[in-house]
Amino acid sequence: MKSKLLLTLGISLFLTSLAFSQAVETKKAPDFTLPDIEGKIVSLSKSLGKGPIYVSFWATWCKPCLEEMKIIQKLYDKYQDQGFRVMAINTEGPKASAKIKSFVKSYGITYDILVDNDGEVFRRKFKGAAMPFTMLINADGKVIFSAVGFKPGDEIEIEKLVLANLLTPADTTEQSGSEQ
Repeated sequence: MKSKLLLTLGISLFLTSLAFSQAVETKKAPDFTLPDIEGKIVSLSKSLGKGPIYVSFWATWCKPCLEEMKIIQKLYDKYQDQGFRVMAINTEGPKASAKIKSFVKSYGITYDILVDNDGEVFRRKFKGAAMPFTMLINADGKVIFSAVGFKPGDEIEIEKLVLANLLTPADTTEQSGSEQ
């Protein structure tokens, strides 16, 4: 009985991960505006048009989140000069501020760390339920990859998508010309 329950649970988790880990352009990402850990206001819509943006909801107590952040830092170091951006959004609330800053410093994280103190962006805008909850958004604001959870090896698919969505100099000229 117990083994059937575990098997059913395992299959359900596997199918859920397949459903949530997809590399398809399906919808526009909802816009959000949040403070970073220094209090500077950051908006998704104002960050679009320069290259792909990796958005990840995380918490300091979430072990897969911490592994993901270290791995994504390597991708960020490699591609930030080509327009790749990362927005890691902590969901622990205002009481965790000191812990978040300490964590970021100790892990050498250099990309944007935002705070969703009331959980509005995670729960309401993105319908998040588990962490890490991540997505890759192209320069036009469309979600091209999303996943719940993170396991070693996921970065291979993410890097392929980042590379495929980096803008060439001609793309950025075209983008800025269309905004005028």
